[in-house]
Amino acid sequence: MRMNTTATISAAILLAATTVPAQEQETQLSRARVEADYTTTAYILNDPENESIHNVISTLERCTQHGHPLAAMLLLDVYEGKRRGLEAQPDKAAKLAADIAGGDIPLNDEHPQSIQARLESMYRLALYLEKGFGVQKSARDAYEWMLKASNGGYGKARVELARYLITGKGGHKSPRMALRLLKAQAATDASVPNLFFYLGYIYLSGSGMPKPKPELAFKFFSIGEKFNDANAINNLASMYERGLGTDKDELKALRLYKKAADLGNKEASANMQRLAYVQAERGSDTADSVRVDNAAMQVIESLPLPDHMRKNLSAPFRRHAEANRNK
Repeated sequence: MRMNTTATISAAILLAATTVPAQEQETQLSRARVEADYTTTAYILNDPENESIHNVISTLERCTQHGHPLAAMLLLDVYEGKRRGLEAQPDKAAKLAADIAGGDIPLNDEHPQSIQARLESMYRLALYLEKGFGVQKSARDAYEWMLKASNGGYGKARVELARYLITGKGGHKSPRMALRLLKAQAATDASVPNLFFYLGYIYLSGSGMPKPKPELAFKFFSIGEKFNDANAINNLASMYERGLGTDKDELKALRLYKKAADLGNKEASANMQRLAYVQAERGSDTADSVRVDNAAMQVIESLPLPDHMRKNLSAPFRRHAEANRNK
């Protein structure tokens, strides 16, 4: 039944190609076959119950060589090991990204999907060069490719180029230029990951400025929370914990650490456990209501700890809440 579904997809696409004039049919059929192969392969990879994935790499490679931009991007994912049951092949990922970015893969550069594929490949190649994924590390080359993708208007590349400029990776350090890039991206598409984390970081560290501006850092980390930026949320929690750029509020800090941890930030998970332990040791003396104690206990209950440790951490809050109720 499953194979019939994929065959139906292919047949429908091929049939559509036969409705054009005869002189165009050969070209159209060739394109239709590539489209059918890509569509079928994408369907197989996205179906968790389909185990017939052994031929997907060769099919995607063939589609990529015929200039199918979506197939090329899916093949990069496969080479990076992002698809179930298929091991990462770093060398092939790096070569493919370089071939697409450098123009060796024949894409139609007037088509939006092809333009996007070129820029995405430049961005990924920069990250490969930065990390040494399938290629020798080169901060300078990483910077150059990230710059090309950024100049092409690719949002993720703009944000990561700003990181390079903040840290001086690739030999080019300019926090002010990074700030301009990030603000330009915020005005274009504010949903790009880490955008508000880097904006907040610049103001928090005072990089390229006479002095830090924690109030502005707090503002940008707060915007990052709205976009579920885990790094920004972790820093926002830290500002609440320390009372930096805002009023001190350890309970709010705990909740934000939990949110960032749930989004995958490991540092936030450690911060959440640390702060919960500190509050438990202190006996919640600074709490002024039963509501606060109950909320703190809820946060502790969500910690990834053995039951007996959660019970010990919660005990001071429970006693304090009970004492307040008996007053």
